[in-house]
Amino acid sequence: MRILVADDESLVRYGLVSVLQEILPSSSVIMEAANGLELVETIREFRPHIAFVDIRMPKMDGLEAISRAAEFAPNTLWVVLTGHADFSYARKALKLGVEDFLLKPPDPEELKALLKKLMVRAGTLQVRGNRELESRISSVLGDTTSTRFDPYFKKPRFWQAGLILWNSLLPNPEETRKRREFAVRLIGLLDKGDEFSGTVVSMRDGSLLLVLSIPAGGMAMNQVIELWHKRFVNLRAKTGHARVEEIADTWLLTRVVTDVEEMFSEIEKLSRVAPLRYLYHPGELMEYADIACNNKILRNLTIAELLEDLGSTWKTGQEDDYHGLIHKLEDEIRNLQDDDINASGPAWYARYVIPLPGLPPDSLTDLIRRLHNEGHELFENQPNRGDGDSPQGSLVDKTVAVMNRRYRETVGIAQVAEELGVSPNYLSTVFKKETGMSFTRHLTELRLDKARELLHRPDANIGHIARSLGYQSGRHFTRLFKDRFGMTPSQWINKRRN
Repeated sequence: MRILVADDESLVRYGLVSVLQEILPSSSVIMEAANGLELVETIREFRPHIAFVDIRMPKMDGLEAISRAAEFAPNTLWVVLTGHADFSYARKALKLGVEDFLLKPPDPEELKALLKKLMVRAGTLQVRGNRELESRISSVLGDTTSTRFDPYFKKPRFWQAGLILWNSLLPNPEETRKRREFAVRLIGLLDKGDEFSGTVVSMRDGSLLLVLSIPAGGMAMNQVIELWHKRFVNLRAKTGHARVEEIADTWLLTRVVTDVEEMFSEIEKLSRVAPLRYLYHPGELMEYADIACNNKILRNLTIAELLEDLGSTWKTGQEDDYHGLIHKLEDEIRNLQDDDINASGPAWYARYVIPLPGLPPDSLTDLIRRLHNEGHELFENQPNRGDGDSPQGSLVDKTVAVMNRRYRETVGIAQVAEELGVSPNYLSTVFKKETGMSFTRHLTELRLDKARELLHRPDANIGHIARSLGYQSGRHFTRLFKDRFGMTPSQWINKRRN
């Protein structure tokens, strides 16, 4: 807990700080400011959870300082320190969102009760901000809103995302359970309180996306970069117990940016180059520049993509496709100088993607040779991963049935996969192979077909229809409808009436 005491009287600050030190846990940080300008700068740098502010201070009065600082520290809770004669400021203070007033000198018992209330309130604000961020990001990924139309994304903010990719040989029901435990643990850590919002959502292919956001205007860019790098490292370390030896997670980080569209663009680029983790730094945390802007490793993207496809064919039991991919890999590596590919990549692949018995491969060439020579045995000895109880076609039918039942919700492939008891990655692979389109595209087309049916009604209201189908932005719904049917919903209604 970070607390700020701002008062121009040193004795008042000393008295309040002394009482706070007796009440608060020893891990709490208590800061001081002697005037309004110091208050604003301290808030800008440290973003305390609670600030006790005197109204009458030199250089800038307390209310003006609160007004300025609240722009870049929306979760700071404000308590006005006041004497009896200062209650004329109460109305203005309440308009600024001040939580409470505290008479000077403060009564210790009154202060203790107030702190207890404010600590609960601070936790509530953190969770509420994180859930709002989760809803907005999920809606963009689910194509029910757009960053161009949603006012939430228009406010100046810093953004950074981490793509969390899992590889595991666990049976899918167990892997799904572990992924859920991992995500819950991560969300719990983000909800414990910070100066920024953070959330974890599922991508369209089922991988996890961790997003951090903070209002701009406070810390400088370099401060945010340093803070968030430490936070990502810390979060990965603290979620370690939620993983097991059979699971490896690789984190790919975007840069810190101020344009949310740029963040989503970098997420897409990281998704495209994600297979490179099979060759370089698997199971580690990688920065955007290290993987997406490194021409030395990008030249081997085709090989990495073939390795990813190879793992999918083994996992889904497609032996003929497996052998075809092996031949392509052999062609690709003939002219490859794989000296720059550390042996840890092939060894990691043989542990977490396609299990090879015996000693780990010591090079990429050795990995491909053994995957070729032992391919038939790998399929014969393949363990039951929990997906083989029903044909792939049956799984797709079940997926479509769930879509038809839940298309009005903000639902993604992770939620459907959990309901069906399979991993999101597996469902994504099977669904696209069997239908020729992605899960998200199928869901969007289903919603738009339902919209067209509803527009036939005489009392059709476009806004109500969009919201009933899960779209948070009417303008985004209109754009999707026009892309699919060649006309806007209004034009469709007019055409039907005429």
